[in-house]
Amino acid sequence: MADERSDERATTSVGGATGGRPGPSTPTGDPEGDPRVVVLVRAHCRTCDRMEGVVREICGRAGEEHAVVDVDGPDADPEWRAEYGDRIPVTLVDGVEVGSWRLEPDDLVRALAAGGTPR
Repeated sequence: MADERSDERATTSVGGATGGRPGPSTPTGDPEGDPRVVVLVRAHCRTCDRMEGVVREICGRAGEEHAVVDVDGPDADPEWRAEYGDRIPVTLVDGVEVGSWRLEPDDLVRALAAGGTPR
């Protein structure tokens, strides 16, 4: 049975952060105006749901927006699919990978503080 949340990721604001299943206007890699944090996911992926939950919580606390991008979606960057497709879910901060399959909250906090470079 598919996880119902996979198609309805967080679309509400949590402490000022936004996220959710991307639509046509959702960022797909253009650095101009995109959120610093991007979670690359696939539909019906429970691990993706868990990672997005960690990102939503930490970004909410930090006042950072995040975007959720389905790498198989029509608006997804094909380079992301090629680069990260076999390691989904992946979290990027400022274009730098900070987590794949699993994300420790402290790693995301450090990456946000360091400008995308995990310490």
